[in-house]
Amino acid sequence: MFEEDILLGNTEESIVVQTRRGRDVLNVVEPEPGERGRRKYQILRERHPGWRPRKDACGVYNCYGMTFASRRTSILADEFVSAILDDDGYRRVEERDAQVGDLAVYSDTRCGRLHVALIVQKEWVGETPVFFGLSKWDSTSGEDIHRLSDHVWQDGDWQIVLEYYTDRTP
Repeated sequence: MFEEDILLGNTEESIVVQTRRGRDVLNVVEPEPGERGRRKYQILRERHPGWRPRKDACGVYNCYGMTFASRRTSILADEFVSAILDDDGYRRVEERDAQVGDLAVYSDTRCGRLHVALIVQKEWVGETPVFFGLSKWDSTSGEDIHRLSDHVWQDGDWQIVLEYYTDRTP
């Protein structure tokens, strides 16, 4: 298995990404998805008919790279997401105070952050806000606009917590 690494050397590509305070953010420019990755994404879309596709399956970036690195790379480690949120001036806000342009961060209570969506629409149903986000589910999926409650972790034993972040002036 490691013979390929010995023959080819490190084939992972990365770019320079830093927080506003100058901390380096490790990242990987992911390859384009193969047939299996495209099929997986198609199945996800079929399971979530309420998703509105924005972009077909593609490589290079994941949700964190879409949000924090202009769709140029994938940021994989939670410690770097924390560094970006801290160094770039994000703060948590209550759900009712979140606005278009803010972030919705999905976490599992047992394993930490899983995903970030950019809030692109906010509606009110009575006194309850209903948000729509723009997401890229992994480094091989496309981008979708969806209700924040309509996500890939609905099935199974996930304990999802949704937190909202903004970089707006308090």
